[in-house]
Amino acid sequence: MKKMLAIAVGIAMILYLGLYVYLHSIQADRFKSTKLSVDFKFQFDRPFEELNFTAKDGGQINSLLFKSDTSRGVVCFWKGNGGTLERWGRMASLFLKSNYDVLITDYRQHGKSSGEITFDNFYSDSQLVYDFLKSKYPENKIVIVGYSLGTSIASHLAIDNNPLLTILIEPRTKFADKYLDILFFPLPTINQFPFNTYLDIQQTKTSVAIISGTTSALHQDALELRRVLKPTDSYFEIDGATHQSILGDQELERVVSELLNLLAQNLIVE
Repeated sequence: MKKMLAIAVGIAMILYLGLYVYLHSIQADRFKSTKLSVDFKFQFDRPFEELNFTAKDGGQINSLLFKSDTSRGVVCFWKGNGGTLERWGRMASLFLKSNYDVLITDYRQHGKSSGEITFDNFYSDSQLVYDFLKSKYPENKIVIVGYSLGTSIASHLAIDNNPLLTILIEPRTKFADKYLDILFFPLPTINQFPFNTYLDIQQTKTSVAIISGTTSALHQDALELRRVLKPTDSYFEIDGATHQSILGDQELERVVSELLNLLAQNLIVE
């Protein structure tokens, strides 16, 4: 019996450690999305320019820049984890209505973007794109906007830069699975992407606005983030909106329009 118990414990430990190694090895896979061929032609109702950026490690970052007829500034938009610019390009209309140009970017291994997916690359790629915008627009005309995963990028980007405003739609406090950390304690965390919006928004020098749906799975995250907002920051709730439905909600359009119009009138204090 002792021998059989020892064998069973040994097999269990091998399976346990094997699962740990496997889950650790596939962390980047959850940030992959649909690929588009390099000669894919985007089609939208509004004029746009396709841009490509080359990162220091050779990664290729694909973006679309939509131009307003009478530009007040530019929105640097960071999308969620699924889909590509073929779909996310439609988000441009939300900001074009308020006379802001819009730059929307596909992460690595999304759409036409390519290269290794790493935690550091998310941040360095976003800074590369933001630096391009700074070469075209004064920084007090740049608004950073993020949705879901994009809020993790947007909030961190706002730390070392000075955008006019950072808007976080459906943010989460951290991008980690606490249950897996508990399961594999005391082994090192398997999370190779320690995004932490909770800490990031406390380090931003300029104003932040959080928008959350009241029936969203991330609503509690937004409420937690609300507690650490600065006096110049703002918080909005979209009644009845879920994480999936909020982007098509007319109340979101109203709130975003109001925020951008206030910026244009210099009524948001930094």
